[in-house]
Order: sequence, then structure tokens, then C-alpha cells
Amino acid sequence: MTRELPRIQALVGAKVLLFLGDSVTTDHISPAGSIGRTSPAARFLALRGLTPREFNSYGSRRGNDAIMARGTFANIRLVNKFMSKPGPKTIYLPTNEEMDVFDCAQRYINQQTPLIIIAGKDYGSGSSRDWAAKGPFLL
Repeated sequence: MTRELPRIQALVGAKVLLFLGDSVTTDHISPAGSIGRTSPAARFLALRGLTPREFNSYGSRRGNDAIMARGTFANIRLVNKFMSKPGPKTIYLPTNEEMDVFDCAQRYINQQTPLIIIAGKDYGSGSSRDWAAKGPFLL
């Protein structure tokens, strides 16, 4: 780590991961509730031998960056203007495929495609939650 800030570079070829409105809170960005049984976090835990009963909540797994990254934007009340109904989904733009936010971000990252999130006023408002800042960075 250095004292100098990195040079700001143009975003070339960036894709929009999420198109959000106003008042997206820390609860939308980094939920603390139960881990959904079909979510990327649930699949990660199941691959490691845990049963759905053992998944617990995102709040109980704050020390696990792999779970918290997969839980970023996993709130069932997230309103993404790309989607017709609330939930932790987005559109992979090249194919118009509906996907979980984490899975979509990973697909773009594997293709070295920069990502942006468009949000309105009061993005990140609410309780102080460090994962609301760390989670999007890890996507």
C-alpha cells in the first residue's frame, strides 16, 4: 500500500450491473437476514457440506468475505430497474439473461469487463455497515 492515490482512468467498455433508484440503504446493499436457499451464498455453503438449516444469516457470517461478497445486493426488496419485480437479480446485458447479481458480476469479471452501478440519491443511507462498502468492491 502506498500513500499515493492511483490515477483515475476512463471506464472503457463498462457495463451497468444494477440500475437502482433512490433510497438504496445499507440493508439493500448488504443484508443481514437469512441466506436464501437458492442464492449464490447458499450454493457456496452447500458445496462445503452445509445443509440449508445450517446456512443461518448474513449477519452471522460477517467474518466470511466469500459469503458476504455473494450476499451483496441479495436483499429480496432490492428494486433494480432492469427487472420487472423486486429481488436480488439483474440482467447480463450481452445475452439479456436474468441472473443473480453476484453470478452476473463474476461473469463480467471473468471477461475483464468493468462494472458500474447507477443509483439515485441517498445510496448507502442507513445503519453504519462496513460490508455495504466492501461488498460492491468485491464484486
